[in-house]
Amino acid sequence: MANILVWPHRLLLPRECEARLVPFTRSGGRTLGGTRPSYRTDMGHWRIDLKDVELDTIAHRRTWDAIDTILGGSSGQIAVPAWALDTAPYASGAEESDILVSHSDGTPFSDGSLYEQSPISIVSSGTTVIGATEISMTIINGFADLSGVRFSYNHALYKTGQVTSISGDTWTVRVSPSIRAQIPTGSDLEFHRPTCLCNLLEDTGMRRAANSQRFERRTVSFVEDTKYWSDMAAS
Repeated sequence: MANILVWPHRLLLPRECEARLVPFTRSGGRTLGGTRPSYRTDMGHWRIDLKDVELDTIAHRRTWDAIDTILGGSSGQIAVPAWALDTAPYASGAEESDILVSHSDGTPFSDGSLYEQSPISIVSSGTTVIGATEISMTIINGFADLSGVRFSYNHALYKTGQVTSISGDTWTVRVSPSIRAQIPTGSDLEFHRPTCLCNLLEDTGMRRAANSQRFERRTVSFVEDTKYWSDMAAS
């Protein structure tokens, strides 16, 4: 995957992140009995709203404006966080922080800093093909319940549902939406800070204005870049 702009989740922090699947349904109208049956025609797409992002420092405002410029409207791509800290399968059963680790020889970077590593380690078990609605995952470090959680792989975001089988530490679960791009066996899946490849919902979605207090909150809406996944699958 090409280098993708990623939302700076620590700097531009919203009060609330609403990540939801938008189902795609069709209805033939009302029946003679007055009901209106609907039929699901695909697995839907993601919409993510970052609500009340604080823009109270120069760094906040410059970063916001830089992202707006880079995206250049709703055609630009960005990986947006879909905060899942409240449901993520942490081994302790409670929210955990990043793990700081050194190089394999025990040394840090030249400035003394360390790598950040997810506290959750779950990998794919077997290759999951494009269009699949199930995935098998093996828990290396995490809570033994993988139903109703969100995860991503290469910025493709998924939500798990029904558990179809459990074999030791390997769980097979249904996912929505359908798999966007092939997930090779042994791939690290991101449960701690999942992301979704998105476009702005509107060209002017990051427009803002200055005020005399130099403090503002902005809400920005994104929609999953389904065209990217479709084009990649067709190539």
